[in-house]
Amino acid sequence: MQLYIESAHNPRVKDWGQLKNKKGRLRSGCFLVEGRRLLREVLASDLTVDTVLVDVATNPLDESDASVISERRISLVELSPAAFASVSDTVTSQGVAAVAKIPLRPERETTPSPIQVAFDGVADPGNLGTLLRSAEAFGVTSVCCGTGTVDPYSPKVVRASMGGLFHLSVSMEPTRDYVLRFLEEHEDGQVAAASADAKIPCHEVDFGKPTLILIGSEASGISDEVAQLATVSVRIPMVGRAESLNAAMAGSILLYEAHRQRLP
Repeated sequence: MQLYIESAHNPRVKDWGQLKNKKGRLRSGCFLVEGRRLLREVLASDLTVDTVLVDVATNPLDESDASVISERRISLVELSPAAFASVSDTVTSQGVAAVAKIPLRPERETTPSPIQVAFDGVADPGNLGTLLRSAEAFGVTSVCCGTGTVDPYSPKVVRASMGGLFHLSVSMEPTRDYVLRFLEEHEDGQVAAASADAKIPCHEVDFGKPTLILIGSEASGISDEVAQLATVSVRIPMVGRAESLNAAMAGSILLYEAHRQRLP
């Protein structure tokens, strides 16, 4: 049954609005997905979608969207423009959003990808979202949003990931703990740290072996306690005047190089 809520002060509307902040997400175990494209991406993923919200004034759902929502028995709630605006995190909303469950990460993946990524201190939502998008695009299935890294389920990260987040196993724990566990589980593996000062160019590193790629913040790089666990430091060769690349660009290049080396 379809429900309609008029008031922006309705308790359920207030709860959905709280998903814009980390405290609200932690309390509910849910996160917000906005826009038609991301709605379709999350519906096509393995994530549990609890509720779909639409602005009654625009209601952008087509027959295909409505059919999937009905088949999966997902609650569909129409909101007044004022109520929807109180939930939305975007300036110009498309009038549709979904409330999805934050997945519980399994202790071990049955078939982890040979390339994994750990983000250490990546605090910019746009950078992290782009990196998650690139990771999924190049075949990574496991990532760690480690120490000092922005919450991957914040609305800005979700939007920047363009759905890549929905297809990744995401760990949120101290970066050092994730690295140590990777080394314990992969005796023949390597931990590759991206560094502008490294001597080894990325195309000379053997990404054919299990590899954990470390990506740090644009401002300060990888923390010392994590950098000392790296088994190899790599750089991206550049010929222009730029001193460095931002975290999203550098990380995406390394992810592509690791993918390229594994192509048949």
